[in-house]
Amino acid sequence: MKIDTMVLLSVALCAVVLAGELTAYGTDFHSYSADAEFGDGRISLSVTSSGSDTYSAVFTDSGTHAPVTKLYIYLDERYDEFLEEAREASGLRGTNQEYSANQVYKSLRARGFNDISICNDAELYAMLGGSGISEGLLVMSYALPESIYSGSPGDILFKWISSGGSLYWMSSPIGMFYRTGDRLSKAENAQELFFGAECVNAEDTDPALSVIDGGGLTDALYLKWNRTLYGLKLSCIEGQVSMGFSMNGYSSVSMVPFGSGMICVIGGHYDRYQCDDVSQIIASGISCYSKILGVRTGTVTRGTAEILFDTPSDDGNISVYVSIGGYYTVFGRSLRAQ
Repeated sequence: MKIDTMVLLSVALCAVVLAGELTAYGTDFHSYSADAEFGDGRISLSVTSSGSDTYSAVFTDSGTHAPVTKLYIYLDERYDEFLEEAREASGLRGTNQEYSANQVYKSLRARGFNDISICNDAELYAMLGGSGISEGLLVMSYALPESIYSGSPGDILFKWISSGGSLYWMSSPIGMFYRTGDRLSKAENAQELFFGAECVNAEDTDPALSVIDGGGLTDALYLKWNRTLYGLKLSCIEGQVSMGFSMNGYSSVSMVPFGSGMICVIGGHYDRYQCDDVSQIIASGISCYSKILGVRTGTVTRGTAEILFDTPSDDGNISVYVSIGGYYTVFGRSLRAQ
């Protein structure tokens, strides 16, 4: 039997088109990388993309606070149990804890931050017994168990932060509630415990429209989540660093010192954009103790961009965080002097 030539040509053409589709949309088609050499008072940075992408490089000196290299994400297994009660008292919306934690996990890994553990009550308590140095804790729940936080200055949570840990809190008013057995309790003095003053925004006046420069960090990290509910008042605490967006004197992102550690509050209810912002902040290693040495931005097109940056020293506190893709970041990496 003779096979029609036109049929063969049609099949071949379909195969070519399909191959093109797979190439265009396949997950491994684009490749990205960043590398740096530190020495002689200079950083030689290379940023590579197989496509055409914008990039940002933030050069920092971390100062006395060790950058976070290990993150714990708290997964509240009893989240739904008291959600309605917490919602009535604070106006929070609530979220799927497991789904939200998984989104942050994936978002961080896309930015080169891979040392992440999702922990329950018992695992969190064990972790907080350490020094906290180079460690971060992300809380997306509205409450912590009494063994960790009970509205007392002697709580293990405060000891851990004070010794060098970094607490990141999002999606609810920080420290307002804690769990005691089968009951949700309210800490009336939460703001004083965490900040020494009334600093938290309780009014839902979002969205925030004014951009905070934050030493250039808002643009350099491509921050886009403009919600300030549960965020902190601008300049409420000495040493506070705010970035993102502001409304009525409150910011969407604030970092404040606490002992030798840090507390970072991200305003608003949980959202994908909020997830991206907190991932950028954590992956960058930037804290309220960081000194921003400079920012470099540009576009790299099917090749490598070479950036030379002069630094005040060659010590291990100097680092650079590179992100590629702009507001839709597809790659990130933090590079540090050894």
